[in-house]
Amino acid sequence: MKWTCFLIIFALFSCSRLAQRTPSAKTPERHVVFDIDWTIVSEIKKPTPEILKNKRLIKVQDKTYYVNEGLEEFIAEILSHPEMKISFYSGGESIRNQELLSKIKLKDGRSLLQIAYKIMSKEDLVIMDAPVGARFSERYKKDLTKISKDMDQLIMFDDTPNFIKNSEQAEHVFFIGKALEHYETFLETEGTSGEYVPKNYDEWFLNNKKLVVLNGVFREAYTESVEDGIPFSETMKKREGFLNMADHEWNNQTSIYFKKIQKIDFSRPHPKGVSCQQMARSLIGF
Repeated sequence: MKWTCFLIIFALFSCSRLAQRTPSAKTPERHVVFDIDWTIVSEIKKPTPEILKNKRLIKVQDKTYYVNEGLEEFIAEILSHPEMKISFYSGGESIRNQELLSKIKLKDGRSLLQIAYKIMSKEDLVIMDAPVGARFSERYKKDLTKISKDMDQLIMFDDTPNFIKNSEQAEHVFFIGKALEHYETFLETEGTSGEYVPKNYDEWFLNNKKLVVLNGVFREAYTESVEDGIPFSETMKKREGFLNMADHEWNNQTSIYFKKIQKIDFSRPHPKGVSCQQMARSLIGF
């Protein structure tokens, strides 16, 4: 009789532990929405011989794009949670968006087109009442309710802060900072200038590592949301305030998230007179 009771208790305990590890039917869907241009890819307007050697380049409709570093690992991390859904919302044409997403592959062979929950394009933007001559992002807006009505469990990554339908939805956008042009090394910026050219090594490095940092942010925010029952969007937006990505500057928190995901490649070219190891340690705290 004692052994029978023990086995029953053990079985109940085992089932309880299994239930804790397995998402229940009541687990809410959580959504990550990515902008496309300058968020997951960067257009290479003036390809250099050095960049053309990079295997992360894709060509779509006569344009060359660089698949931003850390994207595949970030996508895989999100998909490791069964209730997470990944969508893409871009102002680009639908045909372009689908072709581009089909050419970005994960390690398991699937393309971003295949894993996407929804793909929203120019055809899905909301037309606004804007003055003649207004910018594209003022005439058209993204409506995140087309992805999910449950905004508490949705976050979008975008490099344009005002491309959302209204201020309420804007509270669910994680602004990753104005995108800068991609350069293989910081040395390539010498002799160039402009609004979208990295002004210093810090800006160049963070622009290249944004998705790596965001992967670290996601891991921590997701865990807090699940364990403490806090809306996913809230845990993500809280961490946006900890960082300084909008100004392309490293801080202690940015460094912490980065170090959780990736070690520094000390072999990368560096500014004249400064070793890459010295620069990396001064920036990231290694």
